[in-house]
Amino acid sequence: MITLETLLVGGLAAAFLPCAAMGLSLLLGVPMSERRSQQSAHAQAVVLLVVAATLITAHVTGEGPRELRLAPLIEAHGYAWTPVFLLDRLSLAYVALVALVHPVVVRFSIPAFHRESGAQRYWFLVSLLALSLWLVSLAGNIDVLFVGWELVGVCSVSLIAFFRHNLRSTENSLRTLVYYRACDAVMLFATVWIHHELPSADFTQFASASSSKAAAAIGTLLVLSSLAKSAQLPMSPWLHRAMEGPATSSAIFYGALSVHLGPWLLLRTEPLWGEHLLPRAACGAIGVSTAVYASLVGRTRPDAKTAIAYAAMAQLGVIYVEIALGFERLALVHLWAHAGLRTWQFLRSSSLIQDFQANPLVGADVRLRTRAGLWRGLVGPELERRVYLAAMRGFWLDAVHWRSVARPTLALFAWVQRMEERALGAVRREER
Repeated sequence: MITLETLLVGGLAAAFLPCAAMGLSLLLGVPMSERRSQQSAHAQAVVLLVVAATLITAHVTGEGPRELRLAPLIEAHGYAWTPVFLLDRLSLAYVALVALVHPVVVRFSIPAFHRESGAQRYWFLVSLLALSLWLVSLAGNIDVLFVGWELVGVCSVSLIAFFRHNLRSTENSLRTLVYYRACDAVMLFATVWIHHELPSADFTQFASASSSKAAAAIGTLLVLSSLAKSAQLPMSPWLHRAMEGPATSSAIFYGALSVHLGPWLLLRTEPLWGEHLLPRAACGAIGVSTAVYASLVGRTRPDAKTAIAYAAMAQLGVIYVEIALGFERLALVHLWAHAGLRTWQFLRSSSLIQDFQANPLVGADVRLRTRAGLWRGLVGPELERRVYLAAMRGFWLDAVHWRSVARPTLALFAWVQRMEERALGAVRREER
């Protein structure tokens, strides 16, 4: 009889093998055929769907949540990196979401990348994403989650720069990387703090550690570390730039899976910080401000993918508010429904222009006109004009980041470079 441990390890191995084959092929400079790459990604999606269905069935018919602990893989200086996997309602809900969305995107990608330059690179990144999302969703401790979290970020940044001969794609990929790195550094600090202050880094022990003095501070750091993945303020400007990537990758990353990892992280760690006011207040304030910001800015964007991106950002802000208010089950249902809607919208965005050309009446939405009339009557034309112009400029968020963060950082590194050159010059003069 196949045990649950064997099934889980086998599922992760099945997700890893296509990634390893395509990655090794790219590394050695021996590309696979287009058909072989497609078949590898398609087989991985089918296997993960079957394994997810089996895991959910075993969970429903079994004894409820289960924690699976494997042997430590790394041991050094008293620290052991131990793979721990947790099968409960939350993890399996996200596993089911991945298992349903991933095959759909793979199927849509087959005609989209037919004879496309770099198609194998796309299939490799999408397959690696599936493995990464399984690591995140099934993680039983903060260490396993952090590894999957980083792999998701690598895939995301690489797919934004998929059309790497386009300078704007590479620039936007670099911007996204900067936002990701900033929040990932916060998450790394929170992980180290968890290991030092809490009895265990396992998620099943977080509820008993909620009375710790450091729980509120760690929870606040976890809230902040989730902001970049979900494009919440002040880490929002990268999301509309991520639309430079293919539409299918936008669907799986910024419509369904990657962009919802922020709320998922908060739902997973909520037993640790849920009783404390500070992280809940931070989560709610960020969610409200992002929802208002994204709603206003999104109404000024003329292209379909960017408008959908801001709409997704606004809904994620609402999910943050739901989590802050303690409606975890509602937030999970909202996450699921929102992921399905955005996946469909992003996959269909490429053909949206054809619909408007074929039927101009599609754009004549009376409800939008009525809503605009209500808004104009509420705030007045002068305030409406000012808000509209500010939203057109994204409320100058990019300029604030440049002046308060980017410029001082560049100035600091320029000063360090000058000091280094001066020191090296002095050493050379002494040697002469």
